[in-house]
This record gives sequence, C-alpha cells and structure tokens, in this order.
Amino acid sequence: FDIFPNIPKPANLIARMMVLAGRPKNGRERGIHVLNLMKGISPNLHDSIAGLWDVVIPKLMSYLEGQKRRKKTYMSEYDSSNDEDDEKPEVKEEKEQWSQKNWEDLLLKMLSKSLDVVDSEEWTAELGEAFGQQISLYNAYVEERNFAFKCLGIVMRKSTKKDFVNKHVDLIFSTIKLLDQVEREGCAIAIGYTASSHLDTVLTKLESVAKNDMGKKSTGILSILKDKTEVNVEQVKATLMLCYGFVALYSPPSLIVSRMEATILRTISPYFPTVKDTSVKQNLIRCADLIAQALHPDHLEQEYRFTTRGEFLVHMQNYMKAEPTTHLATETRFLAMNTCSNLIKLQPMLTPAEVFDLVQVCSDSLFPLSVTGLPNRKAKEENPAEVLEMEAMMEAVFNAFYDVLKEMLKKDCTPGGLESIFKHLSQWILSEVEHERDRALKTWLTVQQFYLDTVQVKEPQNLQNIGLFLGRLVPRCTDPVSKIRQIALDCVHVTLKISVRLEGNPLDFKDQMIDALPTLKERLKKEDPNILFSVVNDLSKVIAKKLPADHLMPFIETLQQGLLDSQSHSSSGACVVLNGIMKLRGGDIRPKVESFLASLYEKLCQIQCPQTKVGTLRTIRTMAGHHLIPTLTSLLTYSLPYDENVVEIWKILAQDVNITSSIFEHFLELLVKSLPYDEKHESKDKVLRTATIVPLAVTYALTEFFKVEESQENVLKLFPRLFAALLVRVGSSVGVKPPKALKQQAEDVKPDKKRKGAPPKDNKKIIPIEVSITALKTFLEQAKMTDMLEHLEKEGAWAKMKDDVIYPEAITQLATSLIIEEKEIRISDIVNSLTSVLSSLYESQRITVAAFFAELINQKCKGDNALVQLVMNSLLGRLVDESHIVRMLCVRGLGNISSVGKEQVQTYATTVLSAMMAGMDDKEDPEDYITIEAMSGLSRILGEIQEEHIRAILINVSLKIRPCFEKDKCAVRAQAFRLFGNLSRFGDGPSKAPFLEQIHSNFISLLLHLNDKEEEVRQACKYALRLLGPLLGSEVMNDKFQRHLAEGGHVHYGEFMNDLAKLIIQDFPEKINFYVMGCVSFFRSAWSEIKSNAAMFIGFLLGNLSKDMQNNITKEHICAALILLLKDSSHLVRSKSAEAMSLLYDY
Repeated sequence: FDIFPNIPKPANLIARMMVLAGRPKNGRERGIHVLNLMKGISPNLHDSIAGLWDVVIPKLMSYLEGQKRRKKTYMSEYDSSNDEDDEKPEVKEEKEQWSQKNWEDLLLKMLSKSLDVVDSEEWTAELGEAFGQQISLYNAYVEERNFAFKCLGIVMRKSTKKDFVNKHVDLIFSTIKLLDQVEREGCAIAIGYTASSHLDTVLTKLESVAKNDMGKKSTGILSILKDKTEVNVEQVKATLMLCYGFVALYSPPSLIVSRMEATILRTISPYFPTVKDTSVKQNLIRCADLIAQALHPDHLEQEYRFTTRGEFLVHMQNYMKAEPTTHLATETRFLAMNTCSNLIKLQPMLTPAEVFDLVQVCSDSLFPLSVTGLPNRKAKEENPAEVLEMEAMMEAVFNAFYDVLKEMLKKDCTPGGLESIFKHLSQWILSEVEHERDRALKTWLTVQQFYLDTVQVKEPQNLQNIGLFLGRLVPRCTDPVSKIRQIALDCVHVTLKISVRLEGNPLDFKDQMIDALPTLKERLKKEDPNILFSVVNDLSKVIAKKLPADHLMPFIETLQQGLLDSQSHSSSGACVVLNGIMKLRGGDIRPKVESFLASLYEKLCQIQCPQTKVGTLRTIRTMAGHHLIPTLTSLLTYSLPYDENVVEIWKILAQDVNITSSIFEHFLELLVKSLPYDEKHESKDKVLRTATIVPLAVTYALTEFFKVEESQENVLKLFPRLFAALLVRVGSSVGVKPPKALKQQAEDVKPDKKRKGAPPKDNKKIIPIEVSITALKTFLEQAKMTDMLEHLEKEGAWAKMKDDVIYPEAITQLATSLIIEEKEIRISDIVNSLTSVLSSLYESQRITVAAFFAELINQKCKGDNALVQLVMNSLLGRLVDESHIVRMLCVRGLGNISSVGKEQVQTYATTVLSAMMAGMDDKEDPEDYITIEAMSGLSRILGEIQEEHIRAILINVSLKIRPCFEKDKCAVRAQAFRLFGNLSRFGDGPSKAPFLEQIHSNFISLLLHLNDKEEEVRQACKYALRLLGPLLGSEVMNDKFQRHLAEGGHVHYGEFMNDLAKLIIQDFPEKINFYVMGCVSFFRSAWSEIKSNAAMFIGFLLGNLSKDMQNNITKEHICAALILLLKDSSHLVRSKSAEAMSLLYDY
C-alpha cells in the first residue's frame, strides 16, 4: 500500500467491503463473494484483524449459504406444487428464516471487535474517515447508505476524539436524505451508537439541530442543503425525533435516567400533540417506543417510575383515532400499538381507566377495517402483490394488538384483568358485520389462550366472569358463518379449561366432558339446522354440568341478551342452550325467577325471529316447570289486559298438560283467597265497588288457557270446580268498576319509562263483568257444552248477567242450562264447591249461589234427591241472611220444592211452610220481594201437601195475606189473591167454617180489585174467585164466576157487579150490611179506581134492595161517606160517587 499510492488504503477497503457485505442479498447476492474477498485480503489490511476475521467470516459465510440452500428448497417445492394457496406459507416461511437485522448485528459486532483488536485511536479515526468519505458513493443505494451510517456510528462509539465525533455527526446530518425513512433510520441508529459513548455531545448537537434547523430559516448544520432544496422542517423534525429515540435506547443506562426528563422528554414532548405530518407522527411513535424500551427495568437494571407515560399513551391513542377505520392507510396503527405494548411494561401499572380507554381505542380502530384492509373502492383494481402486502400488514397490526392485550394480562393476570379486556370485545362479538365478529372472537381466543398458559394459581378460585364470558360466546356457536362457529366453540373450550385451571388443577389436567368439546367442531361445519341444534344441545349439557352454581345467574342473564342477537341463527341457538340450562339447572334459580321472567318478557317484546320467540316461550315454560308458583305470581302482576306476549306465555303454559292441572289448582285457590273487590261507602245508601287486581288477572289468564286445545283434558277433569269458580266470578263482577291502578296506569307510565320494545298498549277499557262472562263462555266452549251455550244464547242470559238488577235471572238460566246439557256433568261436585260460598262475606257471591241453588231445586237436581236435600239445607241456613235478596232467593228455592214431587214436599212441608210464613213476615223487605216469593212458593206447595199440614196455619195464612191485597206493588197484590184462591183447596174440610168466614172477609177486596188498574191483578182476582166460588154455598154465584171470569175473557165490570149484587141480596141477605160497610172502608184506598169501584158496588147493592131490607142499612153513615167522595180530587171518583148516589133515589 505504501509502494502504490493510488491503491485504496486498507481503511477504505474495509469500509467499502463492510457496507457491501451489509446487504448480502443485493448485487446478485454478492454477500458470499464479498466475504470471501474480506477473508482472503484480511492479512493485507491489518495484522491484528486477520485472526478474528478467519474465525468469524467462515461462520458468516456458512450462515448465508444455509439461507441460500433453504430458499432453493422452498422454491423447488413451490414450483412442483400446482396449488396456488401453498405460495403464501412458503414465502412467509422463507421470510421468517432470513432476518436482515440479525445479519447486520453480526457484521456490526465483527466491526466492533475488529476495532477492539486493533485498539488504535488513529486507525479507528482513519476507518471512520473512510466510512464518512464513502457515504456519497451510496446516493442511489439507500439500504447500503443506511448500513454505512450504522458502521460510522459503531466507529464513533469506539472513538474518544471529540473533534472526530462532532465532525462525523455533522457529516451524517449534512448528507442524509430527509425524505427517506430507511436513511433516517440509519442516521438515527448511528447517532444512538455514538451517544452510548458521547451522550452529552450528541444531546448538545441534537438540541442545536432542533433550534437552528426547525425554524423557517435554516442557518444551522443543514444549511448546506439550501443550494439544492428548501429544508423541509417536518422532515428534520421526523429525523430528530427518531434520533432521540435511539439515543435513549443506546445510551448508558446509568446516565439516561438523569438525561431523560431533563433533556430528551423536555425537547420532544411539545411535538406530540401538534403533529400533522405522517412521517413525523410515525417517527414520534418510534421515538416513544424506543424510550419505552430504554426505560424497561431489564434494560435499566433498576426500577423506574415513568410518571409521564399516561401522556404518551394518550398521544398514541389519538394517533390511532385519527386513522381511517375503513382501511389500513399507513403503519401508524401498528407502530402505535407496538409502542403501547412497551409502555405497558413500565411502572406504574395501568389504571382501570387507562386499560379501558386503550383497549377501546385499539379495538375501535382495528375491527371495522375492511376484510382485506384495502379501501373498498379499490376492490376491483387491487393486484395480488398489493393484497399480499396488505395481508402481511393486517397480520402485523393484529399481532401488535394481541401484544398490547398480552402485556396488560401480564400486569394483571386475574379474572378481573380478563374481564377488563372482554367488556370491549363483547360488543364486537355481537356485531352484525361478519368479519368484525370473526376478529373479535379470534382476539378473545388469543387472549384466553395466553391467560391459560400464563396464569399462576396459588390457591383455588373461581373464574368469576365465566357466566358473562360463556353467555356472550354461546350465541356465536350457532352463527350463520361456519368459521365463526368453530372459533366460538374453541373460545368456550378454553374458557372452561381456564375455569378448571383456576380450581387448582394442572395445565395438562384432563376433563372428559371439556376435552370432548373440540369433537363438536366437525359437526359445526354443517349447515343443517338439526345438526346445529344437536350440537348446541350437547354444549348446553356440558355448560350445565361444569358451570359453578354461583355463576349460573350471570350466565343466564347474559345469555338472555343473546335472544336479541342480530343473527337469527344465533338467537335461536341461545334459546336452545337457555332452555337446556333451564331443564338441567332450573331448580337453582329460585331467587331470580321474577327478574328472569321480566327479562325474558322484555326480550319477547323485541324478538323478530319466530323460531327464537317460540324457543323463548318454551324456556319460560321450562322455568315454570321448576318454579310454578313464583312464575305464576309474577305473571299475574303484568298489566291488564294482557298484551300479546303475556298471552303467548299463558298459551305456551297451557300446552303442557302436566302443569296445567297445577296451574288451575293455584288459580282456584287464588280466587277463593283473594278479595273479589274493594268496597267504599260513598253515601248512606250508595256503595262503590272496585275490582281487585289478582282475581281479575286470574280471570284473564284462565280465558287464555281455555282457548288452548291442550287444556281440554284438565278443563273436563276439573269442570265442577272451575265452573263453580267462574260462576262466583261472574257474581263478584256485577256492578264492579275497573281497578284504580289500571285507571291510572296510562297516566303514571311516562313514554321513556315504558318497557323497551313492548308493543303499544291497546287502551281497551276493562269491564270486570265482561271479563268474567268471556271467561265462563270460553270455558263452556272448551268443554264443548253445546246445549248449555245454545240455551244461554237463546234466553239472552249473557246480556242479563251484565245487569245489576236482573243478573240472578241469568244465573237461574245458567242452572237450567246445566240440567238440560246432555253431556254428563257432576252437579253434586259443583254444589259441594259452591256450598261454602253461601256463607261468603260478599253479598253478590251469596246472591249468585242462592239463585243457582234455587233453580237446581226447581230442576230436581237432575233427579238426585240426596242433592236436593243438601241444597235445601243450605238454603234453609241462609234464611236469616242480612241481604233481603239472598233471603228472597232462599225462599224461592224452598218454594221450588213443589217441582220435585209430592214425596219430597211432604218431607219438607212443615219446614217450608214455616219459612214461607216467616218470609211473609219479613220486616226488612223494602220492595216486597220476599213476600212475593213466599206467597208464590206457598201457592205452589199448597197443591202438593195434605190438609193436615196446613190446617193449623190456614187461617193464620189467610190473615197474613189480607194486608197484601192493598200493597202498592201489583205483583204482591196479584200473588196474594192467587195464594188466597189456592187456599180454597183446604176450605171444604175440617177448616170449612173458619175459612168461609175468611172468604167473606176478603170477598169485597176480591170484587173491587177485579177492576184493578193492573191486568195482572185482575187476572189473579178472576183466578181466586173461580176457586173460591164453590165454597160460598151459592150455586148461582159460583156459576156466574165460572162463566164470566174465565181466564183471558173480558168482563163488563159494571154489569157484572150489578148482577152479582142482586145474587148477593138473594143468597146472602144477612151479609149485605157487612159488605156495604166493607165497601165504605175502601173509600180511603190510595187508588181512585178502587174508590170508584167501592162507590158503584154500594150503589148496586143498595139500589137493588127491597124496601123492607132497606131499614137494616145504616143509610146516614153510607150517604155521608158518599157525599165526602164527591169532594175527591179524582174526577173519576166524583163521577162514580154521583152515579152511585143516583141509584139511591128510592131512599
């Protein structure tokens, strides 16, 4: 070298060969050749390095040749394969085998060792000069230029000359192409290497660059570039930030801590919030990443609390948020996530809020990306190379995300740590977009697997969030997409394995049921709904078996949300598992029945998929199978009238014959125990009755049950009790107002408080009696009681039931219809169910049963004499009821014994007669209802009993009847006259004389009312006179009664009475004065017709008397009375009085 001055010096050769070897794949794979040259020429370059290079270079050559052989093998395998899909893994594997960074590290290490073995400051400076001078040779080769910078950095690290270092740092900054990231990285690493020995020099230089070259006018080191182009301040900033990062990483750990906050952070921090340029942003991120690596305890070999880390994390998140969520535009996301991973490793531990924000930002920026990562608009234009490149970038960014999550778990490897991640993934697991669900599940599988492999179990514990995790994952096991189903099953598998691991079992612990789960994956590939149903059914069995009791509730609560999954396949799958869990573990959920029911009802209001809806209803039925009473109790609290979803719940329950019987039993018990209505006295006479909720709700529910065909078996089985209960319900609902709570319901519920998704309520007014009638009608239809229904329809009974006054008549018709029904009905059981109701506190219930019983006797209890006796005794017991209507109906029922036959009448004669007599004496009978029924009953009974039964009371009865002849109520008068006529049957026996006297006593009353204003009374008088005629002892009078008073015939009253007066004078002369005075007593009658009739009859009697008989009459008294009538207010009375007086012309 000394002899031939033009030959490059050893330092120049070493510098040139070292750089060329740094990129062995370039220049037609020049690496082997360059290394061979270096090995051969090393003794000529410097004696000290020959030995070192002889050892190191063969190893490097071997490394390169091995790489070359492997690549040939991969490519030959690829060439022999026809499957295009094999390209990707082969290329990927080849890339994995070659690491440029590792290669550079080996060469730089050799360079560093070479400097050490030569150990000459002059030689080091000479070599550094050589590297510096050759940088311009690589203007067109950025990779080589990058490595040249790094080599120069190694040399500066070894040098102790400050002038040399300053000069070459300036050289690097003056020659770097600011727009090239590869060069920028080489520059930054070189500055970093330099800083490891000259930290303060480098920091001073960087501060100088920051001050001088980042202003608008460049007057500093880079001013040399002004001749070529205006310095891009942003690019200078990018370079500077990267330099600070590598300075932090390569500086001596003992020094960097003190310089970090004082110099580095103070300089770089202002740029983070304001950065807009992408390259600056990415290099800021790289800088933060390198600082994080530099501050790691393993690097520092001491603990360091990075107090400003939170700010860096916020900046990273802001950069991620700024990226488009449709595609991967840059590697900013990837770099930011890598940096976050390294920041998480530092102390202090992240706060829950920091974890929350970081996971949310990362997931929100990754999961929505397009499937390929490319912009959607480019889908048609994309080329294979671009797709491959984007695939690699997508894989890298997701792996970076996984690393973030793994670092979080390393810091908090607890079930709580898992949940803090899961809460962000769960929303994506539910996404409507297929690839978002896929990515979220893959992420969760990765996280769980890492947790399983990492967790250290010191003492047994439960996976406290297992219910939440499984509840979210199960719907995905029936996702419409096959690969998602399989990943979801893997997630379930790992979740259960974690649970087993946390219980204290080793990682390789075998659990037969859990380990069998992966075998279901093959079946999950099928699209057949039946196969998928069987898979999730099997899955539900495993979960039911393995889920700890205290996690069952959270699991069910979370799984219920799956019923609203956007994918109908998944919501149906959730249903199947939910139902399966309910079957196997339903007994454990007692405390939550009400809230589960409320939740399932809420879901029903929102579910769109019919299959899911049916499955949800079946789940409720399964739950009811375990906890029937709590389920029913809760259902009965839902708003009335029931909306369609509650109706569907009742119907699904009704379809289960096994529980329907128990439900009916419970409903019957509730109807007995519950108050039918509340009473409030508004005034002395007026009582307001308001329906209570429970019986009304039960009635609505029963109606829905009766509509379901499957309930028929139990309806027929429990027919007597159900019929009795519904009958009482009808009676309890007459005249009852809707419950107050329901009135206020519409006002109280504000729009935002209404149940989410609930269908709008039909504001149909609730009329309790109509609800009860509908229930009874539906019940009879379900029981196929066609004869009953026809009879009730024909008689208009349904309408009568709604009327407060005449509803007992409808109950009577109901009893009649029961008897005429051809189907066999156990009437005795109905009676047994109703007997106790006769003692009810509620009048309407007692009235209903009394009316029903009364008609049963009339219908002979369908020939059951023993039942007649039971019913009779029941009614006798209520003759002292405080309600006059109940007493009236009891009297009616006792009177109806006449329909049963003579034998029964004889048996009860004395008792019934006493009851009738008491009824006629009833003082609290304002409307005379009891009197009418008593007289009506007596009338019928008299035709069936023997004379000896009535003999003792015959006259007493006659005397009791007399006041009734003049009652205001025509029905009372009519019934009294008929009864008196019926007494005639016993007037010809031992009681003849006293009864005849009674006839004469009442004779005038009968005759006067023969012209009563009411037709009913006139007919009754005709009837009585026809019966009494034979007992008067006057054949002519009797003959007249029979001929002229025929039923339905017309009587000319004036003529009839005139003729009759003549016959009375003829046959009963001794009674004339008695009759006349009897007529005078009627002058005080309330009815003008009766007063007129009395006046005219006196006229007829006295006018037809012979002269000798006139002396026997008290004329003065009679005339005075008639004269008084002339002053009566009624013109009819005055007219008839005058006419009567005209007949007395002969006096």
